[in-house]
Amino acid sequence: MPKLSEQDRQTRILDAAENAVAELGFAGASLRHIVLEAKVNLATVYYYFGSKRGLMEAVLKRRFGPLRQEHLALLQQFEAAAKGRPVAVEKILEAMLLPPLRLMATPSARHQAVTRLIGRIVAEPNTQTQEMLQSQRAEVRVAVLKALRRSLPRTPLPELLWRMEFVWGALAFILCNPRKIELETRGACNPADVDNLLAEMIRFFAPGFKAQSRVKRKP
Repeated sequence: MPKLSEQDRQTRILDAAENAVAELGFAGASLRHIVLEAKVNLATVYYYFGSKRGLMEAVLKRRFGPLRQEHLALLQQFEAAAKGRPVAVEKILEAMLLPPLRLMATPSARHQAVTRLIGRIVAEPNTQTQEMLQSQRAEVRVAVLKALRRSLPRTPLPELLWRMEFVWGALAFILCNPRKIELETRGACNPADVDNLLAEMIRFFAPGFKAQSRVKRKP
């Protein structure tokens, strides 16, 4: 059997870690489980990644990095088309939602595993996971929030933040188990139909973002 290169060993470990976290979450995915699947020893994992956290950070960087670039590229494309005017809320939502939804619809087993991982990580309550995720998503969140504040200047910041979280939460639910949605709706809703899914999500969330802010009455 040919000897694996360093890159092949690292890829095998990252793939095993992705599968474990997607199925069990960060806390449940033990290094012992990962090394057995990757067919390497524990010392190899520590050599390349330093710790379980280091391994997890490498997993997130590998998968969220390309998505981050897609989010930002779409937003920049819409900003260029707006020619200095605020970007429409619908287009901002498209920049938030389309990259992961498009990935989910890719038929390969590898891409489907990645979307399950993303959905699991986004919904993962583990504090360490959320800290690592926040660092990976920070640039996208800042860019989206900036665009929303330009488009909705009268909406208070806390309300915009809440509405963004509602969108991310719905997206995570869909990514975690798209098959569940198809079963629950008896086939009426097909998450693989990205164009329709994106349109429905934008049609639902855009009015929420545009909703009039709560009026606080003085006591």
